[in-house]
Amino acid sequence: MEKGILFKTESDKTVAGFIEDLKKNAPEFNFKVRHVLDVGEDYRRHGVAVEEGFQLFQVILCNFKRSYQTVHGNLETAAVILPPKQMAVFKQNGKTVINYLPFTGEFIAQALPENKKLQEGLAKTCLKIINLIKKSI
Repeated sequence: MEKGILFKTESDKTVAGFIEDLKKNAPEFNFKVRHVLDVGEDYRRHGVAVEEGFQLFQVILCNFKRSYQTVHGNLETAAVILPPKQMAVFKQNGKTVINYLPFTGEFIAQALPENKKLQEGLAKTCLKIINLIKKSI
């Protein structure tokens, strides 16, 4: 892992193998995999000539009950609570690379300064996602 705000890690597993292990481990961290988007295939569907072997996936996690409770109470929170539940998974130099951008309490405070509970809770959730990724590599 490199220094900086972006959490970066690698795995010797295939992309599919990492995603399968992420799905298997997610319930232990109170998540489910909501969606796996094959970005390369999505590009192709929209007419982009994508090179053979291009692998990039967007994996989105969710704690459905908790997410609903949060957004139901205030729909404006959706713009803040949904983005930090996704990661990019791709193949590079023979390794599976996972990049994840966790939100800090300070970042959340800039978006929703009045919501102290969310600032603390979402930052902790982001750390849980990092731990889930670490367990799945």
